[in-house]
Amino acid sequence: MKRKDYKVLFEGQILPDFSEAQVRNNLARLFNADIQRIDRLFSGKPYAVRKPVTEKDARKYEKAINKAGGQCRIMTLDGSKTLPPPNEKNTSLFADTPLSRIPKQNISEPLGLIRRIGRTRYLALSWLVVAIEAIAFLLPDYLPMLIGAALTIQQTVSMTLGIHSLAIMLTIYLAITRLHDMDRSGWLWLFLVIPIVNILFLFWLSVGSGTEGKNSYGEPPLPPANLTRAMGIYLPLSLFLVGMAGAYLNQEQLVVWIQMLPEVTSEWTGLEYPG
Repeated sequence: MKRKDYKVLFEGQILPDFSEAQVRNNLARLFNADIQRIDRLFSGKPYAVRKPVTEKDARKYEKAINKAGGQCRIMTLDGSKTLPPPNEKNTSLFADTPLSRIPKQNISEPLGLIRRIGRTRYLALSWLVVAIEAIAFLLPDYLPMLIGAALTIQQTVSMTLGIHSLAIMLTIYLAITRLHDMDRSGWLWLFLVIPIVNILFLFWLSVGSGTEGKNSYGEPPLPPANLTRAMGIYLPLSLFLVGMAGAYLNQEQLVVWIQMLPEVTSEWTGLEYPG
């Protein structure tokens, strides 16, 4: 049986053909690691990726890390000896890909300067838009009580429009970054101004998969942190299940509400309900 006398150390060093963001993402997929562990890998201090391992297994880890764009060292457990790197030439993840097919940064489109955002982080940040909209609706009623003075109509309208504008700009920004993650033009956010279509468009942004690896708009986004995953996955899923359970348990009230919907809509729009 071969002795496991070695350890694989990583100190945050990357190969020349790679960016740190790309290496971070590659190593996160390689080791199935969360963002906290990736941050430790790039802290600048020696981090034992694997130990104890045989020399053969250590070389396998070294090759995988090199392919991901990182540089590592193989040392004995007591640190008395460092194995020399292999003589083979380090290659990037695109080594077998023709140069014409390697994704390049899209600099012809103005919105190409805006980077990418993953699906989970997009859903998590969408709650910020919901919170801003809630503030826009509630603040005009509660702010006078907080400051002890009444607001004029002009002040109320200006404040409400300003908060709504902030929510709109954030929604557009999130849509563009999500489109870039899907390797689509950011100008598709204009679908948000089309009624009905904008609902389907937001649903597509929420469930659509991003491209693997680097695309026309840059490096892939980093894996989401635990809090982001909770806000972007578990919270929406929980709300959906609660909503489905509530609809099932209150079917009669739901039917009555659906029957009243045309009349309520007519009151909102000012149109006469024919029924």
